[in-house]
Amino acid sequence: MSKAPRLTIEQFQDDEENKYLIRSQKEIQLTLRAIAQKKYPAVIYFDSGERFFKTVLLAANEQGVWLDVGPDDEDNNRVLNSDEITFVTMHQGAKVQFDCHQFQVAIYASHPAFHCPLPDKMVRLQRRDYFRLPIPVDAPLKCHIPQNQGSDLKLQTATIMDISLGGIALHCMEQNVRLEAGETYPDCRIDLPEIGMVKVTIQVKNLFDVATPSGTVIKHAGCEFVDLDNKSSMLLQRYIGIMQGKLSGLR
Repeated sequence: MSKAPRLTIEQFQDDEENKYLIRSQKEIQLTLRAIAQKKYPAVIYFDSGERFFKTVLLAANEQGVWLDVGPDDEDNNRVLNSDEITFVTMHQGAKVQFDCHQFQVAIYASHPAFHCPLPDKMVRLQRRDYFRLPIPVDAPLKCHIPQNQGSDLKLQTATIMDISLGGIALHCMEQNVRLEAGETYPDCRIDLPEIGMVKVTIQVKNLFDVATPSGTVIKHAGCEFVDLDNKSSMLLQRYIGIMQGKLSGLR
């Protein structure tokens, strides 16, 4: 067994884990395939988390997951007889963690491997240092912001340039959306393709002008989510995970 790895098992309090859970089998497969393609370092924990060794995710599909075996035959046998096995790795700056069951010896690409069923749920954890997902031009994302116009309250639209679990960066024309640094805007709506609509409160943390190549001046607003609820957090997590999987597949 090697020295303690940086990829430790994430411990949660109360129902905190629910904020980071992915249950979509399609999304789980996309994420695990991207991890296998990039050969990210990983760790298997067994014997109730007391023992571990480094591994690599070899492949994942609807039939299950294939992992590289460890360097020690005794540890490999312990894994096969362990009821509690946890796999931990990183993907695009986020910790990925899931429990494994029904480990079996297998062969992958003519080499010994472990095989287990595809997990029914997976943690994809991003906390304070949120990964910022740039929004591709061919898949635009909009934020609809309620604003007073005279006696009417209308939804004004700004383009989202990047998004994370912590907030969004917006580009908007001054005549369309009037934002002020430090101000808070409740009941904003973001339509997430394949996921659904989330309603968020944003606070503008910074605001500055950006000149386009054509000479047009647009506003750039860095916004932070305020008191993001669990449901919205889960939907945003799912969207970011799906888009990361798609973008990884294009590379």
